[in-house]
Amino acid sequence: MHSEKMEGACGPKRARAKKNGWFYVNPYLVAGVVGASFCFAWFFSILLTPDFLSSGMADPAVLGLLHLAFAIALVVAYVVVWRFSNVLQTHRGALLGASLACCIASNLPGGGLQSDIAFLLVKAACSGVGAASLATLWGEFLCVQLQGQVRVAVAALLALAFFWHAGVLLVDPSFAPFVVFALVVASGGLYLFLHATFAPMDDMPLVDAKESDARLQITWKPSLLTVMGSLAQGFALYWLVQPQVLVLPTSFLAEALSLVVVVLLLVDSLRSFVMKELFIRRLFLPVLGACILTLLFLPADLRVWPCMLAFGFSLLPYASAIFATCEHIVRCRLSALRTFAGARLYAAIGLVVGLLTGWLAFSSDVFGDVTLQAWVVVVVMFFILVSTTLSTKSYYPGEDAPSAPAGAVRVGVMGQAVPDREQAPAIDKKQCFQQRCDAVAGHFGLTNRQTEVLHLLAKGRNAAYIQKQLVISQHTAKAHIYSIYKKTGTHSQQDLMDLVESWEGEGKR
Repeated sequence: MHSEKMEGACGPKRARAKKNGWFYVNPYLVAGVVGASFCFAWFFSILLTPDFLSSGMADPAVLGLLHLAFAIALVVAYVVVWRFSNVLQTHRGALLGASLACCIASNLPGGGLQSDIAFLLVKAACSGVGAASLATLWGEFLCVQLQGQVRVAVAALLALAFFWHAGVLLVDPSFAPFVVFALVVASGGLYLFLHATFAPMDDMPLVDAKESDARLQITWKPSLLTVMGSLAQGFALYWLVQPQVLVLPTSFLAEALSLVVVVLLLVDSLRSFVMKELFIRRLFLPVLGACILTLLFLPADLRVWPCMLAFGFSLLPYASAIFATCEHIVRCRLSALRTFAGARLYAAIGLVVGLLTGWLAFSSDVFGDVTLQAWVVVVVMFFILVSTTLSTKSYYPGEDAPSAPAGAVRVGVMGQAVPDREQAPAIDKKQCFQQRCDAVAGHFGLTNRQTEVLHLLAKGRNAAYIQKQLVISQHTAKAHIYSIYKKTGTHSQQDLMDLVESWEGEGKR
C-alpha cells in the first residue's frame, strides 16, 4: 500500500515536473550542454573546413590524406579511452589535459613548416586525439548529470554545434582558426569550471569495465548501423571538402541543411519523439541509396548536390547512434567513458572506411574509366546488405517496451532482463533483489551512486564496507546513506531493508 499511496499522491506532480523539466533548468547543466557543443563545433569545423587541416594547401590528395589522418587518430584515441577506462575514471583531469595539449599542438603556427606534409599530418592527428578525448568527457557528463533528458541534451548540443560552425564560416578565413581554437579552449574551460564548482561532478560513478561489459546490451547489429551511417558521411565528405567544390556558397548550403536536420531532431526530442531509431533507419537508407546512385548520372560539377544531401541525411543515424548510446548508458548504469568511447569507435571506423572509399571513387583509377561507377555500386550494395541483415526490430533502448507482449523480455535499469509477471517465478533470488532495489531507487529519485549504496545497504552492509567497496571516503559514504534515508522516508538500515523486501509483494499485486 505504501507504493500505491506514493504513486497516487506524487504521480501527477512527477508528471508535471518531468513535462516542465526544461523550464526550470540548472545553469550548470546548461553550461555543460554549451561546453559540449563547443567541442562538437570543433569536430565539424575540422571535417567541413579544409583550411583547418591543410593550412590553405589546395592539393586534393594532401587534403584527403589529412582528413584520413584525423579519422585514424579518432580511432586510436577511442581505443585508448575504451581500453583504459578504469584508470581514466579516476584521472579525468589527465584526459582533459591531453585533449587541451593536443588542441594547442594542432593550432601551432608552424612558420615555414606549413607546407610540410609531415607537420600537417601531426597536426591532423593531434586534432583527432583531442576531439575524441574531449567529446568522451562531455559524453560522460551528459549521461551522468542529465539522465532523463540526455536525448534532448544531445540534440541541443548538436544544434548549437552547427550554429557555432555557421559563425565560423562568417568569420574572415584568416581569423577562423583562432575562433575554432577559442571554441576548444572554452569547452575545456567550462569542463574545468564545472569540475571545480558543480558538486555532483565529485560523485561521478566509478563503474568497473568488466561489470559494465556484463550489463552491455549493444550488439553487432546496431554497431553495424553506426558504421554504415559514418561510412556514408565519410564518402560524401571526401567530395564536399575538395578545394574546387567547397566554395563559400556551397559551405553555407551544407551548413544550412545540417542545421535544419539537427534542429528537427531537437524539436522532435522536445515534443513528439517520432524520429526514433527504427524510423530513422527506414528513412535514411533509401535516401542515401538514391543520393549515391545519382552520382552515376551526373557530371563532376553537379556531384556536390547529392553528396550534400547524403551528408545531411547521414546526420540522422549519426545522432541516433549517440542518442542510443547515451540512453543505454543511463538505463543500464554502464561505464560512460568506456561505452561512449566504444560506440564512437565504430563511428570513427566507418568514417575512415568512408573517406578511403571516397578517395578510391573520386581520385583513383583502380578500375579505369568506370572507377566511380564501380565504387558507387559497392557502396550501394553494402547499404542493401546491411538493410536486409538488420531486422525490423528497434535497437533504441526502451522504444519497444510499452508495446511488448505478455511474457516478453525487456531491459531493466541495471541492464538485466526483466520478464513479465508470467515469468516472474522463474527469476532467481539475486535478480529479484536487484530489480527491487532498482525499483525503489527509481521511485524515490536516487542518483546512480546512491543506487549503488542502496544495493549494499539492503544487503546489510555497513558504512565501512560501502566505503571500501565503492572507493569513496567515509564522509561521502555516510552522506549517501543519510540522503537515501531522507529520500525514502526511512530512519534506519532495518527500515530500508524492510522497504526493499516489501516492494516485491506490492509489485505482484
